[in-house]
Amino acid sequence: MGIRLEGMQELLRQLEQVGSEAERIKKDALLAGAEIIQQAASERAPRDTGKLAENIVISDIKEDGTVDIGPDRDRFYGLFVEFGRKSGTKKGRKYPKADPHPFLQPAFEENIDRVQDEMADVIRRELRL
Repeated sequence: MGIRLEGMQELLRQLEQVGSEAERIKKDALLAGAEIIQQAASERAPRDTGKLAENIVISDIKEDGTVDIGPDRDRFYGLFVEFGRKSGTKKGRKYPKADPHPFLQPAFEENIDRVQDEMADVIRRELRL
C-alpha cells in the first residue's frame, strides 16, 4: 500500500525551504497519517483472541520514506487473514484453504482522505501556516 498526496505540492515546496527541519516534519506527518491507518486496521481486525487487533504495528521509516503497517512478526497469520491461503501441506501438516478477510486494505481505502488531511495539518502546524 502507498499514499499519494495530491493537492499538497505548495505545502511540500514550502517544507523544502525549511532546511534541516524538513525531514523531521515529513517524518512526523508520515507517522501521524500511519497512526490513523493503524487504528482503523486494529478496529477492523478479527477479534477471536484480540491478539491480532492489539498488535498492528507501524514499521520504522524506510530509506524511501515509507512505512509498512500490519501485524507484528508474532501475528504473521494476520496476512493469511488479509489475503487468504491456499490449502497445502508443510512439514507433514495439512493446512486448509482460508478465504481472505481483508482488514488492512479497507482501513487504508476508507481513511485516505483523513490521512492526507492529518499529514497536511502536521506540516502546516510545523510551518506555522
